[in-house]
Amino acid sequence: MNEHAEGSPIIVCGCQRSGTTAIVRILNDNGMMISNEWALFAWPAWQEQFSLAEWLENKRAQVEKNLWLQFWHYKIELTGLEAEQGYSAALHSVYGRRDAWRWGDKWSDYVFHVDAVKAHFPNAKIIYIYRDGRDVVASMLRKTIEKDPGPGFKRWVNSIEAWLSWKDRVDHLAIRQEDLLQYPEKIAADIADYCGFTLQSAGHAAYVLLGSDAENNGDHVSENPFEHTGAYHDQFSDADVPADVMRHLINLGYAKHKQERA
Repeated sequence: MNEHAEGSPIIVCGCQRSGTTAIVRILNDNGMMISNEWALFAWPAWQEQFSLAEWLENKRAQVEKNLWLQFWHYKIELTGLEAEQGYSAALHSVYGRRDAWRWGDKWSDYVFHVDAVKAHFPNAKIIYIYRDGRDVVASMLRKTIEKDPGPGFKRWVNSIEAWLSWKDRVDHLAIRQEDLLQYPEKIAADIADYCGFTLQSAGHAAYVLLGSDAENNGDHVSENPFEHTGAYHDQFSDADVPADVMRHLINLGYAKHKQERA
C-alpha cells in the first residue's frame, strides 16, 4: 500500500438499512478493501480509549467467537505489538497482503464524525447513502433492529440532519439508494469517478443486496429491485410518520406537501 492510498481511505456511511453494504460490495468488487463496520482501526486510538494493538486483540477475540465476523473477515494473523506498525499492517493482517489496494471502512455513524475523519485523513473520500425514511424504518422493524417505528424514525432523522450539517462544506458523494436500484451501472461509475479508480465491474451494482439473509430476505433485491420500495404500509401508515420526518421526506423529494397531494 503506498502512502497516498494509506492516507486516503474511502469512508461509507448512512443510516442503517439505507444501502451502505451495497456500496461496500461495489467497491470490494473493484479491488478496494472496505472493512465492514469495523469503525476505522484508528478510531479507539483517536478517542484515547486504548491502543491500536489493544483494539486489534479485541477484534481478534470477537472474530474467533463470532461466525458472522468469520464470514466477513479473514483470519487475523498479526500480533498486538506488530499492529503498532500502522493501518496498512493491521489491514493486511485481516485481509491478506496485497501489492496495491485502496482501503476504507463502512460504519453508519461516521456521518456524525466526518470532521474527525477529515482531520486525521484530509484526503478521505466520503460516500453517504440515503433512502426513503419510511422504507428504512420498515426494514428496521422487519429485521427486528427496532421494535416500533419511533426510535427508527429518530435514527433516520439524526443521520439526515448530521449529513445536512456538513454536506455543503465537506467534499463527498451523496447517493440515493433508489437511484442505485434504478441506475446501478451509472451509480457504480459515479463511485469510481469520485474515488479515482477504473471501474472493472458493475456486477454488484446491478445485483444489489440490502442485508438479505437466510432467515429473512425481505430486503433482498434481485429480479424486482423495487419490490420493497414503498412497502412500509404493512408496518405503519403515512399518518404515523412524525412531522420532522415528513419535513425531511418532502425536502428530499420523497413526499409532497399536503396541499400538493390534495
